[in-house]
Order: sequence, then C-alpha cells, then structure tokens
Amino acid sequence: MIQQVTKLNDFDTLAKLLNEAFFTIAEEFGLTKENSPTNNAFITSDELKAQLIESREFYIYVNTDKLVGFIAIEKALTPSDTFYIEKLAVAPDSRHLGIGKQLMDFASNRIVELGGKCISIGLINSNTVLKAWYNQQGYAECSVKAFEHLPFEVCIMNKIITKQEPNYEQVKK
Repeated sequence: MIQQVTKLNDFDTLAKLLNEAFFTIAEEFGLTKENSPTNNAFITSDELKAQLIESREFYIYVNTDKLVGFIAIEKALTPSDTFYIEKLAVAPDSRHLGIGKQLMDFASNRIVELGGKCISIGLINSNTVLKAWYNQQGYAECSVKAFEHLPFEVCIMNKIITKQEPNYEQVKK
C-alpha cells in the first residue's frame, strides 16, 4: 500500500531505506560521501525531514507492514505545470517485483491531480539500465548537464502527461 509521509513518520527508518536503496548505485558508480554528499545513499534522517516542505510530497510503499519503497514529488517553480519525481527507491531485496513502477504510476496520477502536465526526472547519465527503464515508461531524454558539485553528468528526462496512469494501489493518508 502507498501511504503519504508526514512530519510524524519515523525519518530514521525512511533515511535507512534511502541509504540502502541508493548505496547499490553509489557503489556501482563510485560515489562517496566526499565526492557526492547530497546523494541519497548518504542522507540523514534530519536532512530528509528538512526536505519535506510545502512544495514536496513524500510517499512510501509498505508491503505486509514492511517499508520497501519511497518516492518524492516536487512542484517546479516555473513552469507551474511541471513536477519533479525524486528519490525513487526500492529496497534491494524487493526489487524486480513492480514496486518501482507502481510508485511511478502513483506519482503520475498524483501529479495529474495537482494540475501537472509535465514530469521531469534527473539521473546519472551513464546509468543506461535506469535510463532504459524510464524510457519504457514514456520518458524521453531532454538534456545532459554537468554540475560542479557532482562527479557525474545528469541526464534530464521528461514525460508529457496526456492521461492518468492505471492506479494499482490505494493511498492511505
């Protein structure tokens, strides 16, 4: 079941899920706390809690009382009909079960509810597996950017929303 996160949630548990999920990618691409301190593999519970602001929503996927997934939705300042999907994470032992796809479909539906028409995501440009996965869901590569504070190039992918995605899970608020 997908549930919305509030400031009352246990952010230690949420940060631990993000750390575990993103650490596999950090290892694969040589990311460390020193060369990529803002990567979710290294996020603390306090940092994560501080990121839950009015323009950003967090959701978790709970499977039989076990936290196995996470996703964030953020409204862009401009254009006002664009939203970002961030922090998509699935626990390593729960991958390849369709949870990531269900979270993405849920986020697309939520963005439509919020008046969104475009979804933007950013990922490590050399992560061809993830890039192909997003492409299968209708995202297209728009640009590649280098940021001084990151040891990799970022691929920006966008999806124009034309209709709602199938809703696989009920949301508990």
